[in-house]
Amino acid sequence: MRWARLTVETKPDTEEAVAFILTEACGGVSIAQDCINAWLPLDDRLEPTLLRVRDRLDEIEGARSGDRAGSTLSVTPVEDDNWTLAYREFFRPVQAGRFWIKPPWSTEDDDLQPKDSIALILDPGMAFGTGHHPTTQMMLEALSENPPQHRSVLDVGAGSAVLSIAAARLGASRVVAVEVDPVAEENARLNIALNSVESQVEYKVQDGPPGEECVFDLALMNIVASVIARLAPAVERTLKSGALLACSGVIEERAEEVRQRLIECGFVHVETRSSAEWRAIIARKR
Repeated sequence: MRWARLTVETKPDTEEAVAFILTEACGGVSIAQDCINAWLPLDDRLEPTLLRVRDRLDEIEGARSGDRAGSTLSVTPVEDDNWTLAYREFFRPVQAGRFWIKPPWSTEDDDLQPKDSIALILDPGMAFGTGHHPTTQMMLEALSENPPQHRSVLDVGAGSAVLSIAAARLGASRVVAVEVDPVAEENARLNIALNSVESQVEYKVQDGPPGEECVFDLALMNIVASVIARLAPAVERTLKSGALLACSGVIEERAEEVRQRLIECGFVHVETRSSAEWRAIIARKR
C-alpha cells in the first residue's frame, strides 16, 4: 500500500489545534521540530479528507503573523515500507530529567542510555507525550527533582500517559491519569503495560479530575493555558495542603495569566521554567 504523508508547519500557539485536526482526520500524528506529520492511505478517500483538513486549517489564524495555517500543508506520497521508516525516524531515544525515553522498537541506541537514568518505553501512537517536546521535557525534569515516592499523583490531560508512567517509575504509590480524548486511551494503556505499572496507574477517560478531595500529594497538568485555567479550581480541591502542582503547555504570552489564575485558586507560585517559547509553572497549594 502507498501512503500520503501530511506535513503542517506550526507555531507554539497553533500546535495544539493543528494536532487535534490531524488526529481526527488521520487517527494519530507525530510532532517534529516546528511541524506535525500525519499519514493517510493513498486511495479515493484521500482527496475528500484533504479538503476537510484544509478547510479546518484555514480557520486557524497564526497568533503572531496572521498567516493561515492551511497554507503550510504539504502532501508527500510514500511507499508502505518507507512510511514505517518515516514514522519511526521521528522517535529516537531522548533524555529528559532522569528519564531515558525510547520506543519499543529501539535497540541500537541502548548503549547510549546514561547509567543512572530510568528507561521509559513509549509507543508514540498519539500527538503528545513522546518526551521530545519541550513541554513534556520540562514536566519530566520537574518530576525528577520532586520524586513522588510513596505518594499519590494526579495527571490531568494524560495523553500517552508518559508523565503517569514516569511518576510510577519514581515510586508513586497511586497515579490517577485522566484524559478527555477517548482516542488516546488505547495507546496510553499500551504504554502503561509496556512499562509494567498497571498496578499503580489508573487511566480514566473523563473531562477533569475525579471528585475526590484532599487526596493527592502532586498534580501534573501538561495541557494548554485555557484548560489549566478552567480546571485549576477542581484540581485544587483534590490536593492535600502543601501539595505541588506542575503545569506546562503554556506559551510565553499566557504564562502570567496562568500564574495569576493559580494564585486566585489557592496556590502559591514557586517557580516558572522556560524552554524556547514554552513555560512550565510550579505552584504549591496553600
